[in-house]
Amino acid sequence: CLQFEALHPEGICPGWSIVVQGETSSSSSMFEINLLSDPGDQIALHFNPRFSSSRIVCNSFLNSHWGQEEVNNTFPFKAKEPFQVEIYSDQDCFHIFINENKVLQYKHRQKNLSSITKLQILNDIDISSVEITKRGL
Repeated sequence: CLQFEALHPEGICPGWSIVVQGETSSSSSMFEINLLSDPGDQIALHFNPRFSSSRIVCNSFLNSHWGQEEVNNTFPFKAKEPFQVEIYSDQDCFHIFINENKVLQYKHRQKNLSSITKLQILNDIDISSVEITKRGL
């Protein structure tokens, strides 16, 4: 279920930072942060922490197909404890920080960065704040 959606028509990438603060409702939770690009809500970045398997899965949904999953076994989340996720984009990658520690980077598969204009947050997460700020390159 959709918890939050924001449109950022001039593009979120590159040079912008998205910071999401929240917590999950239970240990079986999973949530998603998706960065979508036009046309047709393609998913440039799908960030999906899975509490049941203690892994973070990232992927992209482009041209009507999911790409290859990138799985990260670093899992700094704890159920029902507050966390902060920051996603920062430069020209080459998304850099993902959890509680201010860099956990992974994900190479851009959507090469047209200025088309990435929508942020979506889904599923079992209680959001306390979302900020989109210009960090610069």
